[in-house]
Amino acid sequence: MSMRLAYLILAHNTPNHFHRLINALNTHDVHFFIHIDKKSYISPYQEKNAIKNITFIVDRVSVFWGEFSLVEATLKLMQAALRYQDKFDYLILISGSDYPLKSANYIKNHFIQENGYEFINLVEMPNKKADKLLNRLYNYQPQTLYNHRYYSIIKRIFGLVNTRIFHWRRDYIKALGDLKPYAGSGWWALSANACEYILWFTQTNPKIVKFFKHTFIPDESFFHTIIGNSEFKNKVTRNLTFTKWQNQLNPEFINMEDVQNLLKMDKVMIDDVYGLGELLFARKFYDDSANLTNMIDKITLN
Repeated sequence: MSMRLAYLILAHNTPNHFHRLINALNTHDVHFFIHIDKKSYISPYQEKNAIKNITFIVDRVSVFWGEFSLVEATLKLMQAALRYQDKFDYLILISGSDYPLKSANYIKNHFIQENGYEFINLVEMPNKKADKLLNRLYNYQPQTLYNHRYYSIIKRIFGLVNTRIFHWRRDYIKALGDLKPYAGSGWWALSANACEYILWFTQTNPKIVKFFKHTFIPDESFFHTIIGNSEFKNKVTRNLTFTKWQNQLNPEFINMEDVQNLLKMDKVMIDDVYGLGELLFARKFYDDSANLTNMIDKITLN
């Protein structure tokens, strides 16, 4: 059975690791769509790539953590993949600091065996165990207009004054209408049909898109709310990316002990608030983590 995969990769600060990631995932039936943060130089990502099955997004976005710019960059990747001359079965969103825990052929076979499922972590908000609370929706999140530390400080002060002094809350129920709010992790693998639906929804519901532009970490609720209120929800299973959390906002870097523990398992399985499932990718890796990725390659390729 054929299985065409499109990797959507968001990258900004790990060009050396990025090349190892591409080499590990590259096969004849995949294509890479890359968005490099506009604040980063793109040349280190392009220089060493001689493969033909790679597309760099030209109209890049300046991405700021916790803001809608990450959603915008993801939508550009999604649009590029769906408009490409080849048709894909799945679009897989990963970061430039991720790395596969299995070989490219193993990953392809996994999607063949699980074809029809939507791999996205999904809980209805609020969910305290998953740390997906309603303040992400009702607190107003100003967007970064200028890449300057003083602007960042002003933005933070505005947020504190608004939430702790004036206690102003947005009416998210009115904004979402009949939609239930859902949230989860920022990384997923969705069918081409589900991604087509997301783009259609985005184009036909500008008011809801506008609302999400001022939510906190919208990449963890925008796509999830759309999928959670669609027919695709019936085929949702947990996502495929292992993440080790230092706290609820910042994941830890993968170390040698993590790699050894993960690769002891024939299948890397997890069972948490998002359900039971197998993990195929891990994040995040330092740019100079060749010793770790070489170990992973040696084991997975054997």
